[in-house]
Amino acid sequence: MKIKLYFDKYLLKINLIFVTLLVTFGIFLVSSATAVESQRIYEDSFYMIRNHLLALVIGIVAAFLITKIDYKNITNISNYLIIFITLILFFLLTYGENIFGSTRWLDLGFVRLQPSEIAKPIIIIWVADQLSKVELDGNNILSIWRTSFMPGIAIILIFLQPDFGTAATLAFIVFMQLLFSRVKFIYPALLSIVAWFTGKYYLSSEIYRRERLRVWSEGICDQGLELLGSCFQVHQSRIAISSGGMFGLGPGTSRARWGSLPSAYSDFISAIIGEEYGFVGYIVFVFILSVSVISFFLIAIRQKNEFKRIFTVGLGAWILFQSVLNLGASVYLLPITGIVLPFVSYGGSAMVSIFIALGIMHSRGYE
Repeated sequence: MKIKLYFDKYLLKINLIFVTLLVTFGIFLVSSATAVESQRIYEDSFYMIRNHLLALVIGIVAAFLITKIDYKNITNISNYLIIFITLILFFLLTYGENIFGSTRWLDLGFVRLQPSEIAKPIIIIWVADQLSKVELDGNNILSIWRTSFMPGIAIILIFLQPDFGTAATLAFIVFMQLLFSRVKFIYPALLSIVAWFTGKYYLSSEIYRRERLRVWSEGICDQGLELLGSCFQVHQSRIAISSGGMFGLGPGTSRARWGSLPSAYSDFISAIIGEEYGFVGYIVFVFILSVSVISFFLIAIRQKNEFKRIFTVGLGAWILFQSVLNLGASVYLLPITGIVLPFVSYGGSAMVSIFIALGIMHSRGYE
């Protein structure tokens, strides 16, 4: 028993250490990748990195405070949280700030929030709470309906922003939570088939998404026939990564940040890793990220409390899915989705939300 307890605490420490390494890596990357853009827009090279650090501090403080709260106090208000975020997502479509054709931001004057990021920990809490109440011999179909109805509404509202990447991330998180719950395997398996065909249909429902998928599936960017349009970011990302060589150009020496690679500090920050730290740095980063993701799932597997196990699986699935999409898009193994790299990319709402989830994972009553 003592050995098991020691091992579980050791896993939690490993998780915190590798998350800290990711966050530290992200500070250096964001500091470099945002310098030029900050100077151009705000006439202050440190404006965006200060915002990044502020969000990081808020996230860490929030996580620390949450660890002092018994997780049951959070599950007790999960109904109110899911209703609240669903209403926010509904009103966002009308009153939100439209940027580059998407209504994802809510401008409160003193701060600008992205409700879809805040929805992630709330949906994970809701699903974990509902699935933890499922009985082994209970009605699985009724349980799945009760569990997925509200998250399903939220996912549809996020898709309508439109934000297919975040909607797909949430759908994957819910699927993984179902997979690790007491629900019989056949039900999430059938849901995954339905989700696959539904996702494929909606990927083709808009011209820009259909074109992006066609370009990726036909390997047009790999043929070098198109250097602009749909392939522009892909080519610039590959140029940035390849220019780093084996050991990179060095921290803070990125050329792509000067405007050749759009969204270098968010969607394509992994390209800056390859450029500044080279192949070796990229491999080291992927190793750190992999250990971090694996630690989440190991913690979940060894957890006896049903809520905490399902919640931790959701958090691990969140980091896993976004990391795969972000890293895959930077080298064009996967289509570009606009998904940020957890703990690393610039983005206040994303950073605070993921630390809130981390705080819940380490909250009182966890052992």
